Amino acid sequence: MATSACALDVLTDRSLCQSNAKRAAARKIAALTQTTTTSEYVTKFCNLIAELDWNEEAYIAQFTCSLHWKVKELLSTKDNIPNDLEAIFAASIKIDNTCWENKENWPKKQPSKSPAAMATSASITTTRVQLSEDPNYVTLEERDHCCALGLCVKCRQKGHGIKQFPNGWKATVKEVAKVAEDELGKE
Repeated sequence: MATSACALDVLTDRSLCQSNAKRAAARKIAALTQTTTTSEYVTKFCNLIAELDWNEEAYIAQFTCSLHWKVKELLSTKDNIPNDLEAIFAASIKIDNTCWENKENWPKKQPSKSPAAMATSASITTTRVQLSEDPNYVTLEERDHCCALGLCVKCRQKGHGIKQFPNGWKATVKEVAKVAEDELGKE
């Protein structure tokens, strides 16, 4: 009787250890995702399923769920998706290897210029217009004079400031005609 009780304890301990190992493997396989190549992912997956006794459909569902999105997408577009776990492993590895080959064959991008380099090259290529040539330019003296008298800087009239100017900074018809006359007079 004592021998059978000891044997029962040993069997109980073994089954508890096995169930704990299975639970741990199930947690690990649920947390496993493809972060590197598919062949490395398949190796890790096979090591974990060796400790489990699930059916093949559950293995397939778990495997495809944790695949990289690109491999999963391309696998789903295949005409005949395999039903066998080993065939899915092979198809996924083939798809992943093809993706890596394509990525290596893409033309290499030239390193982008740093923001400082871009700013200096932009200032060199653009031509600066003298502010005094701009028809909307008002000198500091004129601005101060208009502000002291309470006049609008743009139209030199009382009753509003430049912020409330009715036309904004759009040139009026008279101003456009005046600028056109000035340009004709210069020629």
